[in-house]
Amino acid sequence: MKNRISSYSILGLFVFPFFFSCTNSIGDENQKNAALHNEQITETSDTPQPPTFSSQSFEVKTFEIKDTVSGKSLGWGYDIYVDGKRNIHQPILPGVAGNKHFSSEEHATITGTFAVNKMKQTGGLPTITIKELDSLGVTK
Repeated sequence: MKNRISSYSILGLFVFPFFFSCTNSIGDENQKNAALHNEQITETSDTPQPPTFSSQSFEVKTFEIKDTVSGKSLGWGYDIYVDGKRNIHQPILPGVAGNKHFSSEEHATITGTFAVNKMKQTGGLPTITIKELDSLGVTK
C-alpha cells in the first residue's frame, strides 16, 4: 500500500494544471482585447479612496447619545454634512483611547467646527490629535 498511487493524486496531476492554464489564458485574452481596442486595463482597489473637500458646503450637527435601556444621557457626538450628505459620524472623542463621548453639546460643536476647518484647509478627511483637543478645551 505504500507504493500505491491514489486515484486522487492522478486526478490532481491533470486537473490542477488545466485549471491554472485556463485562468491564465482568460487574463491573456483580456489583455489582447484591450490592446485591440486601445484600452488600458487598470486594477482597481477594493479600498475606497477618501473624498476631497474643496469649495463645498459644510454643516456640523450635534446629537445626544442615550443609554438604550435607561434613556440616560451618555454624552454627545457630531455629524459633518458635506453638500447635504453625511460624511462623518463622530460619536466618540477622536484620538482618545476607549469610547469616551463628548461631555457637552458645546464640546461636540467646537470639535466638529474645528474638523470642518481642517477639511477646508487640507481638502481631505481631518485627523484630530489629543493635543488639539486639549487646546480646544474639550478634554479638560
